[in-house]
Amino acid sequence: MTETYHTTILTVLGYMRAISNGKAIIRLDWDQTAPIGTDRPDSVSRETIRQLEAYLHGRLKKFKLPLSADGKTATSHEWLQTMFRIPYGQVVTYAEFANIAGKPKAARAAGTACSSNPIPIIYPCHRVIRADSSLGNYGGGSDLHPTHAENLDRKRFLIELEAQNL
Repeated sequence: MTETYHTTILTVLGYMRAISNGKAIIRLDWDQTAPIGTDRPDSVSRETIRQLEAYLHGRLKKFKLPLSADGKTATSHEWLQTMFRIPYGQVVTYAEFANIAGKPKAARAAGTACSSNPIPIIYPCHRVIRADSSLGNYGGGSDLHPTHAENLDRKRFLIELEAQNL
């Protein structure tokens, strides 16, 4: 079993935990409560938290972190890499996201890719919305249902944050 490290911070959106395998970030999760005394940080998780804080304060537009989506299929990797091509401060529809990925008839698969994103914010699935301009769903690393108001509030916040800091 791979050894993992993690650091948790309280952000404007709740507690966020960065999980690393010692070489790269493997997950970002929202925690409902503070996991007091359970942090096991390493340099990768600490740097991730530092960059997340800068991003959430409008001072960082592009993350520079080692990322790992081990255990994901080649197709999942393709979708995650495509998310990086969505510019900071812009939103695209699920259909547009599928087009960017070179899969013009795969809007539903685009939504599935967003919902299974292990490293939200850094892989910016929050930039993908419905064709009617509504938010759609957002799991964003939370155990809450993707339609839960708290998750949708996070997605709205991230979209607005980026729009204000172009």
